[in-house]
Amino acid sequence: MIPLGAFLVVHVAANARALRGDDAFMAAARAFERIPALGLIEALLVFVPLAFHSVVGLWLVIARRPLAQPSPYPPGLRIAVRATGVLSLVFLAMHLPELRFRTPGNRLGGAELLTALAADLSSTWHGIPWRGAAYLCAAGCVTFHFAAGLWGFVASTWPGVDPRGRSLRRGAAWAAAALGLSLWLLLTNVVVLHATGAPLVGTPDRAPASTEPCPAPQ
Repeated sequence: MIPLGAFLVVHVAANARALRGDDAFMAAARAFERIPALGLIEALLVFVPLAFHSVVGLWLVIARRPLAQPSPYPPGLRIAVRATGVLSLVFLAMHLPELRFRTPGNRLGGAELLTALAADLSSTWHGIPWRGAAYLCAAGCVTFHFAAGLWGFVASTWPGVDPRGRSLRRGAAWAAAALGLSLWLLLTNVVVLHATGAPLVGTPDRAPASTEPCPAPQ
């Protein structure tokens, strides 16, 4: 919950820099590249927890067992949490190879990421941007899974399990829903920006295209 949740918030915040222009996004990418031992940190705090979370989650889905007894979720919400977890894992199987591991042994720079995202999310098949739609669906699945998991974590603690902790569970539900909705709106805005060149909400903060004629080829 803690490492993957923190990574999701940081990941959304970094990608939301694109809403302030290409230069802001590339500056954020350069800031991450300057972190010492970034690959080791990423492996220990992102990929290892992600692998553990995925294996345990898939085992719970296959075994049809709740993580905690009794489960803090009502039946409908428990099904939604597991379904969004599986869909998020399917999305990661597509997302990581095409961006994080697009060039084995090398990390894409800010400009390369912008180019790859614009090319991938704006691509269409039979006139429909399937990849962009998949990213929008995945944004909803990931943020819902995180928000519901965050609430379930609070509800499974001793204060949350206590019958007198109803107000705590209600407050945690509102806080988790607000956080999940905020992250989803930001991700949706970023996906639409990369797919269309303009955000869903707000004005694109990008330099206007030059009106000068193209130079003659040498």
